[in-house]
Amino acid sequence: MYICDIANENSHTLKPMMIPSDIENLLACPNSYLPVRVVGERIICDGSSFEGRLKDGVAIMMKSAPTSYFDDKYEVMRNGHQGESQAWSFGYKHQIRLFESSLKPGATILDVGCGPTLLYQPPQSGTVIGLEPSFYSIRANKQVTVRLQASATEIPLANHSVDCVVCFYSIHHMVGTSISETRGNVHRAFKEFGRVLRPGGELFIFEMTPMYLFALFQNLLWNQVRSGIPNALDMYFWPGSDLRNAAEQFLPIGSSFELVVFRNSAFATFPPIFSLPWLKIPRFLYPLTPKLYRWRMPS
Repeated sequence: MYICDIANENSHTLKPMMIPSDIENLLACPNSYLPVRVVGERIICDGSSFEGRLKDGVAIMMKSAPTSYFDDKYEVMRNGHQGESQAWSFGYKHQIRLFESSLKPGATILDVGCGPTLLYQPPQSGTVIGLEPSFYSIRANKQVTVRLQASATEIPLANHSVDCVVCFYSIHHMVGTSISETRGNVHRAFKEFGRVLRPGGELFIFEMTPMYLFALFQNLLWNQVRSGIPNALDMYFWPGSDLRNAAEQFLPIGSSFELVVFRNSAFATFPPIFSLPWLKIPRFLYPLTPKLYRWRMPS
């Protein structure tokens, strides 16, 4: 385990969006993982009945396009991703530096839950596939190579096709109608991560990990609250042991693991809810700890 004290300064530039060179070379059928071809605005797979489509520069690869909590919040997210914001200082600053230092030139990156902007500078000659269930959020992202509306539980990429998968605080949004269904979503996502990563590829999961009492109350109350106000509760925070258990079950045997804990001053203030940037609390009142769970696939 590696513990980091978060620094106070960060410089960050973003790479302009690349024009997608060939969707047919990057995407695959989410059902069969066979190649797809583009016919006008249709994305079809000759080996299955799946059909996606292109709309406003987004490859829609979901059977149905659900309404997302983030559809009308991408501008707030974009502001929170700026280097001068308090959310950046609390959650992103040192993490981005660490992630960028791990990327190799020419790498193909799958960013799961990328939102409307990239937090990091892609490597030289790199390719970034941005995956989002929110059409409006991914449509606003002008920095990824391919804008992809899809689910992490059914990733429309071929086996062993990416060098890196990164989830910046997206795992806790993979919720269902119950804790059990939510756990199933996370397990299917881990299985998909292991499938699309190449030998020697890496999985980076940045997450807020709940402290003991918060995790206990969350586990006791979440199902009831979710059923009562389903549109308001779009997150479930997983203890690190659950994420590691999912990795042991669904990532390739022999994958290596590293844990990085990010520390802040107990009196630093920040907005705990990204959609309410005006609401700020001191760090010592926040029951979650930012951590990186990092796995390397066996070569």
